[in-house]
Amino acid sequence: MTGWRFLLLGLIPLALLACGKNPPTTPAEDEAATFHNVCARCHGLDGTGGPPDSLGNPGPKNFTDPKFQLSMTDAQIKNAIENGNRGMPAFGAVFTPPQVELLVAHVRRFGPDGQKRDAR
Repeated sequence: MTGWRFLLLGLIPLALLACGKNPPTTPAEDEAATFHNVCARCHGLDGTGGPPDSLGNPGPKNFTDPKFQLSMTDAQIKNAIENGNRGMPAFGAVFTPPQVELLVAHVRRFGPDGQKRDAR
């Protein structure tokens, strides 16, 4: 192996250590990390949503609201993630189908009191 390749391969693990983060290792960790990195920006880490935007679009959905949980099917949540929905951008080109399924499950785990619950 040439010197620069050896050096590069040696630096990659050091760079990962310097970041202080390990990649998710389980589906639950991947689910939470994906939600945290993308969805929580608008919906909050606790899933409580937010106020309407400056264009008059409704605010990000409150996943802890029992009315939301009862009114939306898994297919509707999946569709909103993939295709967007009244102010929410489409993420169909960003997430893989398994990631979308994990996000649907994560949304379903938010209970009315802000605690996660089992998917329906």
